[in-house]
Amino acid sequence: MGLALGLALTASRLLGIMGVESALVLGLVLPSFAAALGALEVVRARQLGLALGALDLLARASRRALLLWVVPVALLGLHGLWTQSCDPISGALFVVLGPGVGVLLAASVGVLCGVLIRRPRLAVALAVAAPLASALWGLWDFYSSPGIFVFDPFVGYFPGTLYDRSVHVTEAYLSYRAGSLLALATLASGLQALHAPGLTGLRRARARAHRAALALCVLGLLGVGLLRAYGPELGHRASARYIAQVLGQTLESRRCVLHLPREMATADAERLGRDCDFRVVEAERTLGVRQRTKVVAYFYRSAEEKRRLMGASDTFIAKPWRDEVHLQLAGWPHPVLAHEIAHVVAANTARGPFRVGGSLGGWLPNAGLIEGLAVAVAFRSRDGMTPHQWARAMLELEHMPRLEEVMGGNFFNTSAARSYTVAGSFLRWLADQRGWAVVRRAYRDGDIAVAAGSPLETLEERWHGFLRSVPLPPEALELARMRFERPGVVHAICPHAIADLLVRLGGDAAAGDDLRLRETCREILAMDSANLRARVAEIGALARMGELSAAREALNQLGDELGAPTPYRVAAGSALADALVQRGAYDSARPIYRRLIRQPQVAGSARLLEVKSWALEQPPAVRSTIFDLFLGPDSRGSSPRVIVQLAARLAELEGDGLGPYLGARQLFASRRYDLARPMLVEALRRGLPTRRLRIEAERIAAIASFASGSRADAKLRFRRIRADESRGLAARAEAAEWLRRARYEASFE
Repeated sequence: MGLALGLALTASRLLGIMGVESALVLGLVLPSFAAALGALEVVRARQLGLALGALDLLARASRRALLLWVVPVALLGLHGLWTQSCDPISGALFVVLGPGVGVLLAASVGVLCGVLIRRPRLAVALAVAAPLASALWGLWDFYSSPGIFVFDPFVGYFPGTLYDRSVHVTEAYLSYRAGSLLALATLASGLQALHAPGLTGLRRARARAHRAALALCVLGLLGVGLLRAYGPELGHRASARYIAQVLGQTLESRRCVLHLPREMATADAERLGRDCDFRVVEAERTLGVRQRTKVVAYFYRSAEEKRRLMGASDTFIAKPWRDEVHLQLAGWPHPVLAHEIAHVVAANTARGPFRVGGSLGGWLPNAGLIEGLAVAVAFRSRDGMTPHQWARAMLELEHMPRLEEVMGGNFFNTSAARSYTVAGSFLRWLADQRGWAVVRRAYRDGDIAVAAGSPLETLEERWHGFLRSVPLPPEALELARMRFERPGVVHAICPHAIADLLVRLGGDAAAGDDLRLRETCREILAMDSANLRARVAEIGALARMGELSAAREALNQLGDELGAPTPYRVAAGSALADALVQRGAYDSARPIYRRLIRQPQVAGSARLLEVKSWALEQPPAVRSTIFDLFLGPDSRGSSPRVIVQLAARLAELEGDGLGPYLGARQLFASRRYDLARPMLVEALRRGLPTRRLRIEAERIAAIASFASGSRADAKLRFRRIRADESRGLAARAEAAEWLRRARYEASFE
């Protein structure tokens, strides 16, 4: 059996090596067989008339269970050597701590069933059922608590989400498995104290001769009980009460209950509460349903805190059946809150225990419908493009997956960016064409074709026809290449190991340790030679270390040999030009900045390049101030406080509005909208060097006016933006949303 399972796992790219995913599959399958082996060991000894003691029975059962585990694990190890093992130490830890400990526990439980129950078939059946019942209890824990992770004595660790690629063995998991070993020792000492060799059941009289074993059993039970009682504090399970206690602040708004960090300022908390209220109302208005209870929103200080308390780190989570969302703080308005609240509001049209879209009365969730509806309801732009525009670009690049795949069982076979965009754009188009009632029926029943009265292929063809009429900005295709070429998690190369290395890469960059950064890049590229983020970082490190020829050669390779999307080449070229500026080679940097400005890229990158290029034409004092502001003395950038000070100096040196604008951006990012607004107004009055800067200054000035209570000024600015067709679809849609927000908040004033 172990051989068949191991061979089956090696057929998958994700499951074919030792890691959290393969450990999960082994933990779900093997323990029931190990438990059966444990019960059969007792049955066999009884049939042969062997008066074996508890420890002998446990030892025999454990050997059989470990053999059952070793065979598939050995196959995974050999397959990892043959293919690519990524992080073998971490993978081996998952396999040992998960199914490795799990089969030992299961075998011991099987022995206990065999000892207690004389009927062989019943003993084996109960032994097999024990790990299955434990897994079902873990599912209940997932369902009934805020957490998405599960620690199980037999299965091991279920991380909860495929999109969190940075999954590793934590202290909480280690302490949980220490508790599992304590439970194993407790069971062994209890059997040693109470089981008479060759007999069925437990004998209290035997305990008199084995007081030490009985004492160990009692102490073990006490320890296991304490570990269970303090599970939330130890990170073994999630608890709404404990999460709220750690966050420390609860705010109840009209439509939401928010759990927030205790240190968050009252004004910021109330602003976030109004944001939550507005998102609920917007989702209700769009979808045409009523959210009957208040949405419970947890806002964590960081991704790491969120992972520790409920299981997800970088992934934002909604639990619609609990009317609850989990996010880390990320500015205002929160960029993902609308999407997660859409999941909760959509639950009011769904069926089944999880209240999500799917077939069989909601018992079979459909990821394409679930995520697609949230994107369609919270139809927000990204990097200056709407979901329809992203989908059009994907179609033009021939990266568009088939709709039957995204809306079927292959949602995770493509990258999240592709799947979410395709599903969201299609469902929004369907709602606009056929009405939201059709989308609600599809969500409820899990069948789009029946709800729409047309085959999915016909709908897909018409949707594609619509997409071809959607206008695209010049940079769309290159941005889409960058966003959509990443593989899905099922097909990704070493996703967890690379995610951890990318975190380390960020730390290397923050520390200014270019030597270590190059080493990290090489580790990433050894696993995934096409990882463009690592290649861009390596080019920057080479340039800063003075290896300019090597940096230029790598930059040329990025475009000529690898065909990297233009935004990656822009980032690498900018790093090279920055290094030249730091060395005083202004004449060499100037043409690079000018060339890069004309390349397809996100607006923020282009604005930064424009300012740097403009700075090279200014007097030395202005030039040095601007580059000190952006790069700092050692290419690591400057802190917000230093930037504000340098921006004030720039305002004195230069008569235009660049200094006030750059200072205002820092205040804006620090949520001091009251201080940022007058500086932005002054920047616009003085004038800014480029059109992109003026557009951005007007946008954030409007937001700052809204946030600081100058609603009339905000509405005036947003109306101008909405009416300006040169701004593009995304900018006008954002302005329209702000005007709806203004009307909503005005209704309560």
